[in-house]
Amino acid sequence: MHRRVCWLLMVLLSLWEGLGAAPAPRVKPSDPRADFDAVINLAKTLLSDTKHLFTHFKSRFPAEGEHKMDTLPVLSMNAVELASIQVPGGLVRLSADLQSYQKHLDWLRKAGPVLRPLEPELGAVHNRLERLLRRLEHLMSRLSLTRSSDTLPSLPSHGTHWSVVQAGHAIFHSFHLYLDWAARALVLIRNKL
Repeated sequence: MHRRVCWLLMVLLSLWEGLGAAPAPRVKPSDPRADFDAVINLAKTLLSDTKHLFTHFKSRFPAEGEHKMDTLPVLSMNAVELASIQVPGGLVRLSADLQSYQKHLDWLRKAGPVLRPLEPELGAVHNRLERLLRRLEHLMSRLSLTRSSDTLPSLPSHGTHWSVVQAGHAIFHSFHLYLDWAARALVLIRNKL
């Protein structure tokens, strides 16, 4: 038994020494399309997570009708405008809008005990949004694009339980639609590189 262990150690050590002598792999500068693919995948995953969270939110806090919030980004692009989206303008707008949604999600998370049962899912969506924004910022810096100078909206105080529920419906619905649009826009922008 002792012999086998020694033999195994000798084999492992010889492999280890052989690995040290191998040349280090050359790192190629990454293609921006690969960065785009990562951003697109994050956007699609965030869309799926947001859809799940919104479904859970609606079952926990049912509310009839359409709920609106004036501070949310406005999605006003039709199919023709979407097809003609350009790399600089599209990425800058996407970054600014996602930062606005991040601020809205922060606002919801601070709403107090109203949404505490959804905190794990809400926190996961918030964290994924932060990752998407970091990747998007990295991509924009690689493409030498500057961030939007638009100021983020100021949000109202939290108010009543019902006003938080209404705001949650508006934010999640809008964010879900926006992410669907964003995933499509990112694919179109990537194809223009």
